[in-house]
Amino acid sequence: MKSFIRNLSAPTEFLLVVLVCFGWGILGSMRQFVGHLTHTAQPEHLTNAVALRIFVMQLLVLAFVFWIGRIRGWPLASLGTRISWKDTAAGVLLYIITVAAWICCIVLTNIIAPGLRSSGEAGVKFGGLGLPLALLLCLVNPIYEEVIGTGYFILTLKRYGMWPAVLASALFRTFLHSYRGIDAIVLVLPMGLIFGFVYWRWRQLWPLVVAHILIDLWVIYDLMHAAS
Repeated sequence: MKSFIRNLSAPTEFLLVVLVCFGWGILGSMRQFVGHLTHTAQPEHLTNAVALRIFVMQLLVLAFVFWIGRIRGWPLASLGTRISWKDTAAGVLLYIITVAAWICCIVLTNIIAPGLRSSGEAGVKFGGLGLPLALLLCLVNPIYEEVIGTGYFILTLKRYGMWPAVLASALFRTFLHSYRGIDAIVLVLPMGLIFGFVYWRWRQLWPLVVAHILIDLWVIYDLMHAAS
């Protein structure tokens, strides 16, 4: 097994990592994409069981991917795993910038296509998720998505230049969130582009993780508040 992984070509390695990390998400996104086209999409219910399954799966997959990286000699420091107060503050600023970009995108969407965002999107519904699992999910999911979906994605594709690497990461993130309907384009795509450009420029993941944690906390709070 180790010799097989060690001898993989770079494109095969990239395909393997993407399928291992996001294969389940790709299948679910394809189902949701078809559902939105045919107006049969159903909301994703966020329950304790769903959160626990995601939490355990992401930890196991991250461990497996880093095992692959160890075999293939990845320089993990090149991902930009430094944690500091400066990068934490940068993450808070990135969160503010992302929210400001969302407001602009929402306003433009409402001007160009009034009512589009509320026309039949399924999204996510609160299903009795408890606070402990919600907090665990808000911690692990951002690390998972930013390490693989941004860091690994962009570093692997950097030989093609900034635009292809950043666009590929942002579009893939958007596709994985197609369950959000039109908001995948209005909100997730701008977030992916901003995060991708920030990572390309500074090569540090922690600001992205901090901003993503704050976003997930906001989303979870909003879902809980809407269900109460």
